[in-house]
Amino acid sequence: MIGLIFGPPGSGKGTQAVRISEELHLVHLSTGEILRAEMARGSDLGKEVERIVAAGDLVPDELMDRVVDARLDEGGKPPGMLLDGFPRTLEQAQALDRMLARRGLKVSFLLALEAPEELLIERLLKRAEREGRVDDTKKVIEERMREYHHRTEAVLDYYRRTGVPVLEVDGVGTVEEVFDRVRRVLTEPQSSRSR
Repeated sequence: MIGLIFGPPGSGKGTQAVRISEELHLVHLSTGEILRAEMARGSDLGKEVERIVAAGDLVPDELMDRVVDARLDEGGKPPGMLLDGFPRTLEQAQALDRMLARRGLKVSFLLALEAPEELLIERLLKRAEREGRVDDTKKVIEERMREYHHRTEAVLDYYRRTGVPVLEVDGVGTVEEVFDRVRRVLTEPQSSRSR
């Protein structure tokens, strides 16, 4: 099983991904965590990523593809993997499909969290205060929202066209309320999933 979790910045992807991974016994591959760890280490990759993130830009496809491809084998065995933060562009989605095809795998489902943009900006600003995250200034958040709407939503359309179940979930509420909705859509019979 290869699942993708999707949603704009601040939609709760990381929090829900941890819960889903535990519930379904999947390896959780968070590209954000991998990149933040590289930045904290001060590696060459980390320095390159820090400059990109500070500007509010997305990490280039080629760089993300290499990071993900190197880690896919961790989740290539049953029961599988949940990818959090990848793919973010149509090119990354196509690259992921090629990486999976080489391993005899394909995307099983895409879970899309949704919430109003004003709420997401408020959440991210609070998180920035709490965690001291340099990538969460108001200007950078607004740029990331524009990037999401401009580039990333095309990925949902791509997977819908290729027949991957796209499961849309309301991301407003407590972590538990949202997870209850997530659990419901993930346990529905396949025939009622496609909406």
